Amino acid sequence: MIAELDKSRRFKDKLRRNEVCLGAQIALSDPVVAELFGRAGFDWLIIDTEHSAQNLLTVRGLLQAAVATEAVALARPLKLDPDEIRRFLDLGSPGVLCPFVNTGEEAKLLVNACRYPPAGIRGWGPRRAAGYGFDTAEYAKRANESMICIPIIESKEALGNIEQIVSVEGIDGITVGPMDLSISLGCFQNFDDPIYVTAIERVRKACKKYGKAMGTGTYSGEHARACVMAGDSLLLVGGDDLFLATEATRQIKDLRNAQAESAPRS
Repeated sequence: MIAELDKSRRFKDKLRRNEVCLGAQIALSDPVVAELFGRAGFDWLIIDTEHSAQNLLTVRGLLQAAVATEAVALARPLKLDPDEIRRFLDLGSPGVLCPFVNTGEEAKLLVNACRYPPAGIRGWGPRRAAGYGFDTAEYAKRANESMICIPIIESKEALGNIEQIVSVEGIDGITVGPMDLSISLGCFQNFDDPIYVTAIERVRKACKKYGKAMGTGTYSGEHARACVMAGDSLLLVGGDDLFLATEATRQIKDLRNAQAESAPRS
């Protein structure tokens, strides 16, 4: 899928220029979701296998659907596992968003898992990624430089090692996992807690120091706007199940209110 490598390179260039890239997470397995989100204008899509019922076949279907859009689709593995990452890359994911990367050594392992020797440890076998053999030579030439490597910062340990993680060559940026990080810091969902605010500033400072994109999962439109104002560029602004739940709730609430207002008064 050489065209997907072109998209990934453009995305990496945006991150280097610190352009705002808006992303959405996909938990549902219907490929239509990737088409809808891509057509809606999201810059990147995360296919979540960590917290959903996704499997290799549904990941492949979502990657295939995203080809028809301008969005870059990346798999999110269950954990930092080079074997699992290799399977997603071979299916055509041009990199990964990886949970619970806690040390500089783990960040290096993430980068190495996404690159062929001598630059890394990825084993050969890019079935769909190399167009089922039609694009093998071109894929082999371009794959290493095109892979997107984004660790998720989700623990107090990662926070303590943030400079070692961010400074690793080949890391394109990071994104904070607000829920897990706030749990680890003892302030679950209290994003105004000084401990959490200080932690985010620490991550942001490290990203600026090493010229890497700073990102986070956002929990409101106001939070997303504040992140942009602070210079963050790699934002996950929602997901399919959340969007469905929010809009369904809003529609029902509006209709119930309208029903109540139009009911005969005794």
